[in-house]
Amino acid sequence: MSKKYLIGLPVAVFALAPAVGAVAAPAQADTPTYTCNAQTWAGETLPTITVQAKKNKRQAQGVAQTTWGGIAKFSTIDCQLNK
Repeated sequence: MSKKYLIGLPVAVFALAPAVGAVAAPAQADTPTYTCNAQTWAGETLPTITVQAKKNKRQAQGVAQTTWGGIAKFSTIDCQLNK
């Protein structure tokens, strides 16, 4: 009986994948973008990046921190909402 479920699972996942992707695409168009600047722990200025964050500026700072690979000093990250 477990073999029937294992065979049916991949088919169900592939059948739902296009439907989920189609629903998620329009939501990204409404996601606000932020332009972020920061410094490293050594005080060097990092290149300016643009990130998307659904919730707020704090989330944008976290996305920027991850994008810079964790080398930015979090207290120096300044993100401004693009209009």
